[in-house]
Amino acid sequence: MKKAGDVYTEDDLKQMVYRKNDELLFKKKKGIVTIIREQNHPIQNFVRKYLHFRIPKETYLELDRYGSFVFSKVNGKRSVYQIGRELAQEFPEADQYRYTRLLMYLNQISNNEHLIIKVS
Repeated sequence: MKKAGDVYTEDDLKQMVYRKNDELLFKKKKGIVTIIREQNHPIQNFVRKYLHFRIPKETYLELDRYGSFVFSKVNGKRSVYQIGRELAQEFPEADQYRYTRLLMYLNQISNNEHLIIKVS
């Protein structure tokens, strides 16, 4: 398995597919995706209820235009290669280093944020 710094071929990108995490809550308004994260860990609930801390029950992460576009295209069927082609059509200024940046972003929201899951 390749790491983030490795070079991927076009065939590798055509085989790489992601899907959204089934447990993820999000809303889309005017093309911008907002991720909704529930803050319902037992410790948070305890601190909220008994220590009367003002911990919000939900937090929000608003993606920018690029991130919202890419996130919207992730569906468990489109490959990274297809998403990259659509990204270049929608945002011509993003064409330079397109797949490098796209892979870094997808790895970030997959491995660190757990918003998407790698299918293949």
